Amino acid sequence: MLRPRRHPLIDGPVVVGDGRRLRRWQIGCIAFAALSIALLAGWPSAPTPSSEIPDEVWWRRLISSIALQRLVQNVNISANDEIRQRLATLEAERVSLTERLAEAERLIKTDRSRQRLSQVVAQRKGKDIGFEILLRTPPGTSAGDRLLVDVMAVRGPASGAATGSGKSGPFSLDIDRSSRLTVRSPKVAETLQGRLTSGASHLLVRLAPAGDASQTEALLVPVNGSK
Repeated sequence: MLRPRRHPLIDGPVVVGDGRRLRRWQIGCIAFAALSIALLAGWPSAPTPSSEIPDEVWWRRLISSIALQRLVQNVNISANDEIRQRLATLEAERVSLTERLAEAERLIKTDRSRQRLSQVVAQRKGKDIGFEILLRTPPGTSAGDRLLVDVMAVRGPASGAATGSGKSGPFSLDIDRSSRLTVRSPKVAETLQGRLTSGASHLLVRLAPAGDASQTEALLVPVNGSK
């Protein structure tokens, strides 16, 4: 008698597994798939030459920037050194000028200390010029010497007219009025006052010891109050 063959899957015994284990297995598979997808999504992409890997242009820009910074630093250092040198030179010139001014002032004081004609003040008083002349007797000279004082009103003196001690050339000036005074050298100092009718803008006073023109002194001053 013939017997049919048994199929191992159909005709075999059926074993039923636990449903909780099946759910756990399904959950694990789903979690593994989700983790795989997340890892693939977060995996870094290949770097591009322009953003991640420095190319030739990037290196050139970096070198140019460094060179520019070095150049600016060198320029600043050179400028600071030049400014320091200029300041040192200006300070040396200032000290030299101060010393020269002090020496010139000392020489002027020394020269004026030997003059008889110390100061002249001229003031406009209507149509007249009122003047005050301060005479003094320098050390080493005798009092009582006869002095000749010429007071001259000058219209618009030349720009090159000299003032101070030494011989003057009043005849080359436009003299409006003049007056001569004869006085004696004071013991210490004396003021001469007077008036001269003139509309001139300057007053020239010349002093000389009688008989000795080599010691002539002169002062040219503006008339205060003149237009």
